[in-house]
Amino acid sequence: MPSQSHEPRKLSQFTMGAVLFGQLRPEENLRRQTHRALKSHHDGRDFFSEITLNEDRHGGMRIDFTVTASALSLAELAGAVYLSQLCDLLSVLTQAPVWFYTTEEEARNGRNLVNRRVATVDRILTEPEWNWITGYLVFLQREHSKFLSAASWYRKALIGHDSLEDFCCFWRVIERLAYSYADRSQWSDEERMRSPAKKCVGQLVSDLFVDGSAPAILTDQGAIKQIVELRNDLSHGNIPITLEVIDLATSHLKVLEDAAFSVLQRVKHAKLPA
Repeated sequence: MPSQSHEPRKLSQFTMGAVLFGQLRPEENLRRQTHRALKSHHDGRDFFSEITLNEDRHGGMRIDFTVTASALSLAELAGAVYLSQLCDLLSVLTQAPVWFYTTEEEARNGRNLVNRRVATVDRILTEPEWNWITGYLVFLQREHSKFLSAASWYRKALIGHDSLEDFCCFWRVIERLAYSYADRSQWSDEERMRSPAKKCVGQLVSDLFVDGSAPAILTDQGAIKQIVELRNDLSHGNIPITLEVIDLATSHLKVLEDAAFSVLQRVKHAKLPA
């Protein structure tokens, strides 16, 4: 039987646009600037994108960029992943919930929500922040995927509407970063094998907050024990969902959100490129 040879798939350039929504707007000198950003890296090659961010006159921010792919359907899929991770990092830097829409109908719904606001307070996205996101996203995909995973959980909680799920997501941020970045070099083999969540979180807090400014909830062993137990019970369906359970999870939401953001910032400054 003759050997089958597979022709390498031809890669083409596609343009993709989307509208981002959230209490966020680009600073003046960032609007309508086009940046050359690393878009992806595979088969030993880097692929770059011309990426432009504008304030949409109908509400939200318009982002346009190029996608390198072998087919339109793959370009749409790859572009959506890129957009999602970009929005994750926007939320990590600004503590603002960010949504993105790729169809006009979805964008219209987002604009309606924005335009209903009587008073607006928006976080200004600076050029250095935008440059960091577009400059390091692909590097993070390759070298710090666990940080991106934590960023994804963080934004998911910010834009969520289910207090129980949001509670679990905020704790997953802290837990994911603790498992990935806590210094376990001085741990015994037995401790390293077990790596319980509470011990990893305690180690990461000790590593990152040497100035004693750690969020209070992360130094309260009783609170952490309660949170870990509740998170495990919710994730594994060990307890019925009652008003008391909802109230307990909700009571932790704000402090967990602030703690997750604080840990993300400390990891970014201590473990990632500036």
